[in-house]
Amino acid sequence: DADTTLARIPEGISTEQALMCVDVVTTGFTGAENGNIKFGDTVVVMGIGPIGLMAVAGAALKGASRILAVGSRPVCVKRALEMGATEVLNYRDGDVVQQVLERTDGVGADCVIVCGGGDQVFAQAVDMVRYGVGVVSNINYFGGTGDLPFPKFSGGRGMAGKTIRTELAEGGRVRIERMLAMVKYGRIHPEKLVTHRLKG
Repeated sequence: DADTTLARIPEGISTEQALMCVDVVTTGFTGAENGNIKFGDTVVVMGIGPIGLMAVAGAALKGASRILAVGSRPVCVKRALEMGATEVLNYRDGDVVQQVLERTDGVGADCVIVCGGGDQVFAQAVDMVRYGVGVVSNINYFGGTGDLPFPKFSGGRGMAGKTIRTELAEGGRVRIERMLAMVKYGRIHPEKLVTHRLKG
């Protein structure tokens, strides 16, 4: 089991950086990878907690030209902009689907990465993703039982060609070694996710 799960931490990487790689970094990057992001795409990241922040970083590295991050906590808004978001939308300022559609001239986003929020965000993601080629990449954990809402007809913009992918995170030794290499060579800075250090 150790051969498949334990990764050696390269010299020069802090414990905090390594800790983020085994969960937060790989989960956020999974969202970006499953979003089929191409150079020049418009991406929406719903939820900018630690996972969402790494999805922002992953989308930027995949070539997104425009990244609309959805969140409201000031510390997360600041970090999202540092990690590659071009704009932050506050869901408290109105319907987030309408905010995205207004900013994309009614076309919608090429990719929506769902990283947080309640059950309603799944339907919102389907509504705001682009008709014909859009991808909803869900890495959010929806707790409890029951069903997620799914629009039968998406905002007058049709359902055809909208792809939905769900996965929590890729793991394993090789995967974590790749995440650690991203840190080692300065491509990402997951230590910025640390907000508090407790002692005693």
